[in-house]
Amino acid sequence: MTERSYPALLRIEGTNCTVVGGGHVAFRKVNSLLDAGARVTVISPVLANGLAEYASNNIIIWKEKRFEADDLAGAVLVIAATDQPDVNVAVWEAVRPGQWITVADRPDLSTFIVPAQVRRGRLLLTISTEGASPGLSRRIARELAVQYDDTYDIYTEWLADSRKIVLKQIDNPVARRIIFAGLLTDEFWLIACNNDRSAWDAELTKLMCKAERIE
Repeated sequence: MTERSYPALLRIEGTNCTVVGGGHVAFRKVNSLLDAGARVTVISPVLANGLAEYASNNIIIWKEKRFEADDLAGAVLVIAATDQPDVNVAVWEAVRPGQWITVADRPDLSTFIVPAQVRRGRLLLTISTEGASPGLSRRIARELAVQYDDTYDIYTEWLADSRKIVLKQIDNPVARRIIFAGLLTDEFWLIACNNDRSAWDAELTKLMCKAERIE
């Protein structure tokens, strides 16, 4: 029977994460961890250009050495991203209870998988074939990146702002549902496309007033 993964989003701001490897794959993994606010330690004798710049600017902690089991102490997430399969397996073997690990090109050794993704502001689309074909995941991600363009950066930020306002000012749950549904109509989408915040706020006020009159 094929194993099935449980999809989840992790909040790792301020969390200690260790990446073993200093090449381009490790660089991509480090970038995604930094975007999530993690504290990143990289274990590698040498670093690719991007990682070397991060280390020189104290954006990451760099341990200039070959991997040893003790290097994983204190890490919550571990990423084995070297180009040496035996080293990646050694990292997996060194993981302790309570630590989560992903091993490059070895989903069978991974307790979590980093999916392909498209991010547009607050919108995060993730795609995974559970290790069957990372290339297919990347292809689908490219297709979605075209469908969901940069307008969603604005749209999702304004939706988030509006949700806070509605939850603070509107107590009636029925009225809230009406407003939240209204924010997803073409009218508000087109306003976001035009990047017209004043028009958005004006229409939100009208929508809230109308919804409040509904008993």
